[in-house]
Parts: sequence; C-alpha cells; structure tokens
Amino acid sequence: MIAEEDMVIAITKSGYIKRLPVTSYREQRRGGIGVMGMELKEDDYIEHLFVASTHDYILFFTTVGKVYRLKVHELPLGSRQSKGRAIVNLLPFRQDEYVRAVIATRDFEEAKYLLFATKKGMVKKTEFAAYNTPLKADGIIAIGMREDDELVGVRLSHGLDDVLMVSRGGQAIRFRQQDVRAMGRPASGVQGMRLRADDEVIEVDIAKDDADLLVVTENGWGKRTRVSEYPVKGRGGLGVQTAKLVEAKGKLAGARIVRDGYAVMLISDGGTVIRMSVDDVKRSGRATQGVIVMRLREGERVSTLAPVVGSDEEGPVGDSPRAEGVPDLERPVVENGSPEPEA
Repeated sequence: MIAEEDMVIAITKSGYIKRLPVTSYREQRRGGIGVMGMELKEDDYIEHLFVASTHDYILFFTTVGKVYRLKVHELPLGSRQSKGRAIVNLLPFRQDEYVRAVIATRDFEEAKYLLFATKKGMVKKTEFAAYNTPLKADGIIAIGMREDDELVGVRLSHGLDDVLMVSRGGQAIRFRQQDVRAMGRPASGVQGMRLRADDEVIEVDIAKDDADLLVVTENGWGKRTRVSEYPVKGRGGLGVQTAKLVEAKGKLAGARIVRDGYAVMLISDGGTVIRMSVDDVKRSGRATQGVIVMRLREGERVSTLAPVVGSDEEGPVGDSPRAEGVPDLERPVVENGSPEPEA
C-alpha cells in the first residue's frame, strides 16, 4: 500500500544515502542560483543522483563483486540539507566493501545486459534479468572476483555497443561488446584489457562517437578527445595512449566520458576542490599532452575526477542519470584557475 511517488535519491562518495520527493525542489529557470543542498564534509561529494519511483528497486553493486537490493521506499527519507544515513546501517557491508555502482529498475527490462569491469582488466556481460531473483539479506554474487581485484564499474547495455576501458597508466582500449559472450552471475569474466605490471583499470563506459573522453593526470593536466579517435581493437590488448604522458604529468587520476555542457569536480589529496565546465578544456587530438586544468600546491596531487551531478551545467554521466528539473544538490568550494595554452 505504498503510494507511488517520484523520489530524488542522492548517494555520497563517503557512503551516505537519502531520498526526498521531487516536489522538494521547485522548478527554476536556467541560470538560477539553485537552492541550498546537502551539508557535506569538505572532501565528500554526491557520487550518484537520480530519480526513481517508490516502487522501483535500487541495485547496489560493491567493490567486492556483490549486489544488494532495496526498494526506494525503504531508503531513509531526508530533508534537502540533511546528508542522509550511512549505507552500512542499511546493508550488511563488510569492512572493506564500498558501493561502486547503483542502478534503478522497475522490472529489469531497461536493458538486455549488465556490463562489468574490474581494475585488473576483466570484463563480463550478464543478462540483466539474471538479477531479478530473491536476494539474501547479505546480498548475492554479481561477478566472481579474483584475488586482489575489485569492481570498477557496471553499465547497462543492449549488447551491440562498443566498450571503452581506460587505465591509470594512460592506455585505453575500445572493443566490440559482441567479443564478450554472455555469462552467468558467478562467472569472473574474460580479459578485456591487458595491463602492464603496475597498471590498473580506472574507468569503463559505453563508447559513443559523438562524446568525448576527458582524462586528468595526478599533476593537474587534462585533455578532452573525441571517442571516435579511439580505434576499435580486439579484446584483450594493451590499447592505445590517451595522452602523451611524461613523468612531469603523472599517471591518470581519473577519466570520464563527457559531452559539451557537462561539469566535473577535481579534488586533490590536500582537500582542494575545483569545479569546472568541460568546455573549458580544449578538445584536442589523442597524441597531445593537454593543458593545465588544476594548479596544485607543492606536494599535492589530484586524487579524484568526479561528475557534478544534478546541476544545470551537466547532463547524464555514467550510472548517475540527471534528474530533470532538480537544481544543484551540492555547493562545493571553488578555487578555479584559467587553463594554460595547449602544450
């Protein structure tokens, strides 16, 4: 007898979750100042923001390869300003387990497959309907995780898309999803990307030629390149370079598929936060070094590249679709500088 109502669900990087009615946000014209949002710690940010009905399921995929399920109406109801409740109080996570991806569904028919990728370069495709099963209180296996590996991302797919995987060492591989056969839930998958000894996968997404791949290095350099510049290769290779990385630029701190008008946040390990539009990063070829996107204090490094979800400047990114008509839910500190000319 739960009334059907659209809810905004917000989940922060540190693991706090809440829901509140869409009607809590009045519609505003573009360019407004928004309303006061969640009160977050300095180094926290909203990682997932989406709209779902109280009758929908929310699937929580964790770093250890498990999936948990709750109905939207079972999530804690909060106010605009509250940060919500810790997910560990709702789900029986173990100490080293964190949410990596969240997917909302009504009947498990929004897509044909779920695509999984791990930091060791494994990739797996499983029919979405396979997760429409009664879940134990402590969740079920979503993907068989090998030793010293962890889940990087989960994407909905119709099975005909290209997959793009990006590594911390600046390599990217694009391959056809048909090269990955469908497997059962407990399977660990196949090699999607071959990695060098000290490398790991940091991002996986569906490749769209009309989108851009934004990469940012630990030392604050970034670049934006058309996804169409990344050639389709066979699965299991080393891929191609995303940027002309040298020691002074550092390894990649993050990578995201973006479109014009999107906004991102860069966070340093010293707690500095910068919010910027991806339009400020000039689109360039795959072989270029990029431009300075964040000036760092001595000893600091960029630790996180995150989408700004729920703002008028940003569209849907990854598994956090934008809620239409929902103003900005967070107001991070901005310490922005002008990009350097292209090197």
